[in-house]
Amino acid sequence: MRFRVHKLVSGPVGKAQHEALDLGPTRFDDDLQVSVLRGPLTFVRINDSILVGGHIETTTIVQCVRSLEDFELPITVEFANVEFLLPTTAPGVAADVAVDDENIDRLISDDGWLDLTELLREEIVMAIPINPISPRYSHADSGLPDDLDLTAENDWLTVRWKQHNGDSGE
Repeated sequence: MRFRVHKLVSGPVGKAQHEALDLGPTRFDDDLQVSVLRGPLTFVRINDSILVGGHIETTTIVQCVRSLEDFELPITVEFANVEFLLPTTAPGVAADVAVDDENIDRLISDDGWLDLTELLREEIVMAIPINPISPRYSHADSGLPDDLDLTAENDWLTVRWKQHNGDSGE
């Protein structure tokens, strides 16, 4: 997901560029594949960098922790004011701009390309819940055994079974 922002690199502070991301199935790495990437993006030139803002809608396949079935999870990734440093060859940029390991993937290339791939991958991974639950099993009583007495106390530590053959179940 590379975008050409060369006009912003050499343009005045405050200039904006609007883009729309619309991609089909995309594989980020061995563990993360999404079925679609859609959404508007805005790139704005500031003093020594370009700010990226927008929201991307996507879906990915995850495993439900209740049923162990795979399901499609919709995800919306929001970025507001994510900063990409201008190349030191850009007009008006000091040659001694410090680039540390944290910002190494947030650099614009000398020929004006900005790569959002790693940023999107990180944001999508962070948006996936640790214990995803399929919408089919999101209610407390969905998919529970038939002999579970739901009229008993709602204390999650106490399970009371329905009476069978005259047993109290306790």
